[in-house]
Amino acid sequence: MAAARPRIRPPVAAAEMATRTASTSPAAADGSEAARLPSAKPHIRTGLGIDAGGTYTDAVIYDFADQRVLAKNKALTTRWNFMRGIDAALDALPEALLQRTELVSVSTTLATNAVVEGEGQSVGLLVMPPYGLPIDGEIGHQPMAVIKGQIDISGEVRSPVDPDQIRRVARQMMGSHGVSAFAVSGYAGSVNPEHEMAVKALIEAETGCFVTCGHELSRLLNFKTRAQTAVLNARIVPRLVELLGNLQAALRRRAIPAPIMVVKGDGSLMSCELAMQRPVETILSGPAASVAGARFLTDLDDALVVDMGGTTTDTALLEAGRVRVSEQGATVGGIHTHVRALDIRTAGLGGDSLIGFEKGLFQIGPRRVAPLCWLGAQPVDPQAALAYLKSRSGAYRGSAHALQILTVTERGQQAALRGDDALGDAERAVLTCLRERPHALDELAQRAGTLHAALLPLKRLEERFLIQRCGLTPTDLLHIRGEFRRWDTGSAEKMLAVMAAVSGTDPEALVDRLLDTLVQDLAGELIKKRLSDTVPTALLSDCAACRALLGQMLAPDNGGPFAIRFQIRTPVVGIGAPTGHFLPLAAELLGTEAILPDHWEVANAVGAITSPVIVTIEAQIKPDPRGGFAVQGLAGDHRFPSVAEAQEYAQRALREAAGALARRAGTEADAVRLVSEDQVARTATGFDLFISRNVAAQIIGVPLSGSMAEGPV
Repeated sequence: MAAARPRIRPPVAAAEMATRTASTSPAAADGSEAARLPSAKPHIRTGLGIDAGGTYTDAVIYDFADQRVLAKNKALTTRWNFMRGIDAALDALPEALLQRTELVSVSTTLATNAVVEGEGQSVGLLVMPPYGLPIDGEIGHQPMAVIKGQIDISGEVRSPVDPDQIRRVARQMMGSHGVSAFAVSGYAGSVNPEHEMAVKALIEAETGCFVTCGHELSRLLNFKTRAQTAVLNARIVPRLVELLGNLQAALRRRAIPAPIMVVKGDGSLMSCELAMQRPVETILSGPAASVAGARFLTDLDDALVVDMGGTTTDTALLEAGRVRVSEQGATVGGIHTHVRALDIRTAGLGGDSLIGFEKGLFQIGPRRVAPLCWLGAQPVDPQAALAYLKSRSGAYRGSAHALQILTVTERGQQAALRGDDALGDAERAVLTCLRERPHALDELAQRAGTLHAALLPLKRLEERFLIQRCGLTPTDLLHIRGEFRRWDTGSAEKMLAVMAAVSGTDPEALVDRLLDTLVQDLAGELIKKRLSDTVPTALLSDCAACRALLGQMLAPDNGGPFAIRFQIRTPVVGIGAPTGHFLPLAAELLGTEAILPDHWEVANAVGAITSPVIVTIEAQIKPDPRGGFAVQGLAGDHRFPSVAEAQEYAQRALREAAGALARRAGTEADAVRLVSEDQVARTATGFDLFISRNVAAQIIGVPLSGSMAEGPV
């Protein structure tokens, strides 16, 4: 399988790159032309971009004046301690360039992983539902308390909060449930956040604990989803605070007095201080940085962007220089939130995806494992486990599910040595075996006295990164083909030989077949993303005819009854470490052009350092049932006799609020763009009926440089 030659785009002028960076961020409130970022960052000469991904951590030093990457590096991510990967990535960069850094910006999968893995501190939830609305079982969180204080849908206060009750509930939650943070959500809190703000102030004064309000994260009305989003935010605060605190310490050790910015899920930046208050907004930060990097490094307004990493493949669609923002909120780990994030499709397909064989069919992903070539390069020796699998290859003819090897991590070694009391006897027995050497799954089951490998107590050990699962991956195949060399090719070849024996395939032919399968899977993801606007992609999997036609399109030379060719009319921009090996061939299947811009392998880090700060605040003007008009979305009950007076107040208040939030977000920009949009219904008699007016204030600016800030928060 010969690799196609990637097309390299020439550099883009500074003004073009800056404006195009802005266009990857949320669209203007009325859908009109996006606000433009200043054409350069005149007070920032050198920036450091970091992307802490699930497999690799990337770092680049970027020169804004000359529009070029000065240095770059990739390091393996240590998933239980992101700072180890960041330190390793920084250590290989020139010290002289690092000390010139005036701005640091980081994207990370930490918040996403914390939500998916259910980690974080204990959170107490206080809710203020409307009268007569039962919420038992509606919000799946404990501890939760219903407190006094109601605001109706128009923003009018119906009953006040009870300060004594709030203090009592907070103390009880801390004493009985070990709560160390709180979340507050009230019905119509997005219309008038007065009660939520009052409850937050009372809890902070009484307990000193961190408090998140639903209205701080979302302007949408559904107070139950806002409550869930607020809980997630409060829960994961310690994880991001720890990461950013460690990053600050790492910068101080290197004498880098630069402020830190963090990439949000919508592709814009916020300050380190604000990120510590709103960590949930960094959900999908990594994929957002990848889109920003691809947009920045090319001169394309319309393209598919694909980021293939070690764990996932993320695809996004650029149209007229923008990526659609999911206004209803991102869904992560099955949990729906109100967090604004770019419309990105994610699939479990990457360089470290597990290659499986079941009932005569091969499958790549969605599970991530460590490659065998990596395991073979570690101090532990996997040869005994590989020999065990080879001796029993006949037992796996029907299924290769058990062709996996487990090894203990450094963290697991420490847990075994100190006798972790949180582990059960069976879990400790597994760690004891793996401390000796890596074991195959079935081999470990025999040693641990378990009837079947499926009964091994591995779940918590893997979730806590005490053990690592290893198997055959595309990274191993690239080692075997000589297209990528970093670790031990011999271990990869031995596992391939076992897989070939199990499937009855020649090893060399098997490599070709598996790499072709990955290319076809990648092309399938691009098709699904391109069709997602018009066709629910689940239909492609549920419809037998669709599957057959799609399979024929992706493997047109397999001798099937049809010769179907598929063409995507937009080019595909590829970023991420494995993309260069697979995207050109996938694009060829789709009749389109693969573009790998300069520094495509670290484009996420480029996207992190070149993104803008964007803040948007909105309010609504609606008719008041009692006459006049009400302004909703701002604290307090604001009613005016005319739309013009309501508009004047809303614009003045939003201008002030946007300016204050922009300073907290980390920009000195103060040019506020005000946009109004009316919702009008045509009556049966032909008259226009005013429903509401949305007023939005937006500020787009460059981050503060180290010379204009006091340094890390």
